[in-house]
Amino acid sequence: MTKEKKQKKQVNGSFDLSDKDEYSHDWEEFPQFHNESWYFNFIDRPNNVFLITRLSYHMDKKKSLVLVLLIIDGKARVYFQEIPLEKMPVNWEIDKKVKYYCIKPMKQWRIKFNNSKVDLDINLDGRFPIFNSAEGTDPLSFLKEDYTKAELVFAQMHYEQPMIATGTLILKKKGDVIETRNIKALGQRDHSWGIREWAGIDSWNWVSAQFEDGTINFYKAEALGEVKQDGIIYSKGADNIKIENIEVTTKTKENEKTPVSSTFIITDENGKKRTIESKTIFSQYLPLPSEKGLTEIYEQVAVFTCDGKEGDGISEYLSSTRN
Repeated sequence: MTKEKKQKKQVNGSFDLSDKDEYSHDWEEFPQFHNESWYFNFIDRPNNVFLITRLSYHMDKKKSLVLVLLIIDGKARVYFQEIPLEKMPVNWEIDKKVKYYCIKPMKQWRIKFNNSKVDLDINLDGRFPIFNSAEGTDPLSFLKEDYTKAELVFAQMHYEQPMIATGTLILKKKGDVIETRNIKALGQRDHSWGIREWAGIDSWNWVSAQFEDGTINFYKAEALGEVKQDGIIYSKGADNIKIENIEVTTKTKENEKTPVSSTFIITDENGKKRTIESKTIFSQYLPLPSEKGLTEIYEQVAVFTCDGKEGDGISEYLSSTRN
């Protein structure tokens, strides 16, 4: 990365992004727990097909993690690989099963996943422009400047984009095609880079709720007594509205961990409050053990209601227990 790029000027409190920011950011040194990730999802309820996938670089551990979670008719097909960074394909054609393509930076991606039973080929086109929720902090500055403890746990560059997913899912048996489902659904993607110490985060809620006329996307995280929250309301034919405050109430199963529903009361920049209800229809448990304890992530496909409208999307829930 050039010196000029490191010193990008802020626009409305955030870095001005360029097409190059869609790809990996490479420096000679990295803060501890530096993590860069690309995340994609789509929810196709009529076809009963959901996709969640994440590609991440863990620079201090010199490895990359690739996760594909494809849920068909309530059954999860899970692909997971841990790859040394020096062996990571530059073009992101991970192997014969998983391939990621940035077709048009900031606008269009393509994801292919196949195994002996499924063949998924999906285009993801931007439904709304990129929302850059970064606070304008170059991750390298964490090597030399003073920040609060919480910022050193989850401060990072981060942008989001609602997407339209179109493509095909082919179901196979012994090499023969037994069914083809045409996918047309709404989804979300994000790209972040910077510090993310999962074990240092006390709690985390991230929501991407897709409605026919817009998207509500936000996160709220707590760590070391501090709270970070941010979000945006996208609407067709109207300006985006920033979310200023988020209140969360979650109901769980009897184990008091697995979420089944949540109520989010959000307050926007104009002081208007909205209540969003989520009901989990599929939940994937993703434990992250470390020397500090156990971080538990629940990636939930959910049905959302807000202002009498129904939509769908992802409600991500995280909690940590320390030794």
